[in-house]
Amino acid sequence: MKDLLSDFDSRLFDILSKSNSNMFFYCIDMKNNVAHWSESAKDYFSLPSTRLSPASLWADRIHPDDIKGHDKKIEALTSGETPYLNCEYRIMNKAGDYIWANCRGYMTYDEDGAPQVMAGYVCNMGQITKIDPGTGMWNAYAFRNNLSAMLERGESGVAMMIDIRNFKRINAKFGYDFGDTVLYTIGHRLLDICEKRATVYRVAGTQFAMFMSGGREEAISLWSDIEEYVQNITVGGKKINIHFVTGVTFFPQDGQHFDQINSNLTYTVAAAKQAERKDIVYYSGELVMQRNRLVRMNEALQNSITNGFKGFSIVFQPVIDASTGALHGAEVLLRWEDDDFPKASPVEFIPVLEHSEKIIPVGRWVVDEALRYVSKWNNSDMPHKLPHVNINFSYIQFSDETLKDYIISKLNEYKLPHNILIAELTESCRVEYTEDLAAILQSLRDEGISIALDDFGTGYASLMLLKDTPTDIVKLDHTMTRSIKDRPKDRSLVEFIIKYCIQAGIQVCTEGVENKDIQDIVKSAGTSFLQGYLYDKPLPPDEFFEKYIK
Repeated sequence: MKDLLSDFDSRLFDILSKSNSNMFFYCIDMKNNVAHWSESAKDYFSLPSTRLSPASLWADRIHPDDIKGHDKKIEALTSGETPYLNCEYRIMNKAGDYIWANCRGYMTYDEDGAPQVMAGYVCNMGQITKIDPGTGMWNAYAFRNNLSAMLERGESGVAMMIDIRNFKRINAKFGYDFGDTVLYTIGHRLLDICEKRATVYRVAGTQFAMFMSGGREEAISLWSDIEEYVQNITVGGKKINIHFVTGVTFFPQDGQHFDQINSNLTYTVAAAKQAERKDIVYYSGELVMQRNRLVRMNEALQNSITNGFKGFSIVFQPVIDASTGALHGAEVLLRWEDDDFPKASPVEFIPVLEHSEKIIPVGRWVVDEALRYVSKWNNSDMPHKLPHVNINFSYIQFSDETLKDYIISKLNEYKLPHNILIAELTESCRVEYTEDLAAILQSLRDEGISIALDDFGTGYASLMLLKDTPTDIVKLDHTMTRSIKDRPKDRSLVEFIIKYCIQAGIQVCTEGVENKDIQDIVKSAGTSFLQGYLYDKPLPPDEFFEKYIK
């Protein structure tokens, strides 16, 4: 130490070191890569000596999740970007526990600008808490410790994770304070349900995890109770519908260490979200392969976008006027071809686009491509025109505040009347429906654009949604219509929805019209438009032009 500091500075260092047991002083000789630490730091962190050579031995105790941030700060110091250090990280003490520490320091440089001496202190911010402050439940740190102990004892059981899907909508509609209360209510309802059966933890913002003894039967039983008692909760006098996904993994079959079990749960929850599954998703090797496929697909989609949307194309499926049999319009559907994914269907790649938010640029491309074709057809001397064009929009696209202006600018650029466009809202719009979204939809209607609620009768669509959504057209999903000939209850339901919509001033387009029997039933019920393979399959633009426009 005295080689580096004067006698006075050395004595000052020793005095400061003893002045506060919660602060640990250091001084680093950057030229020789040697660090000097106070005696209290040596004792508390079980350092081999007050002299560390190399100085980086200190960093070996930093939590793996925090080391990258620490190294970035040190790099800024050594490069001369800043002489000041102020960072927080977790570091292991002599008991083997990680404590949060705030590290501060100042760097001096020689005449050539090279790092010379750095000095400062590390402040103990307290041991990592095992309690989540928002809910009072055990947190992710406790989850890791407790499940790891169970695994080390060689016990078997099941781990489960649930993630709230529609929490963004709740926050957007009621505010963040209300959202915190919702999470608190969900957490404590889970505690009540799992009492004496499982231990529950809040492991992330909207994620809760639990583990227990048993197997598949116990997992299904617990999940059934969770589904019954958590789906609908009342907070502040407001009834809240909770939509969640569930992942399950078994141990030791699926993994003998915590990181493996936690990774399994992450895979299952991500897969459940991707597939919009409402039941339990179990971990399996096949699931990992599917997830890896989606990761590779995401990369391939990005390459397609980067290369001028290479591989993307659109097709047009006719929509027929039920009363006249004439062409009312066409729905635009997205297709994608790639050498590594030759058989990828929209059901698979569109959710990838939505989850990665790549649907925003791709959606803009679809708008431009579709309107370009329609303009080419309608502004020519062809004997027929396309009266309307239906384009799908997801909730993610409406997060782009410039989307409306883009749509209007493209309609104007291609000299098309605004009322030619029908914007179809996918299920994601219904799951994440907010007052802000309603305002955006109304602003589109004010510009003459019609709003259609797609895939009605599936997922979270309901008649109550029509009360709040500015809707001009309801599109009955093919899953509702395919059985109406053989199942009287299904037929009655479809007829009721059509009549309800008519009374509410909403037109109905029936999808999945595959035969004349279905056509006759929905026409007699009063449907306005028809779509399905009875009339035509989705066609490439040139084929659609030859068949319906030319």
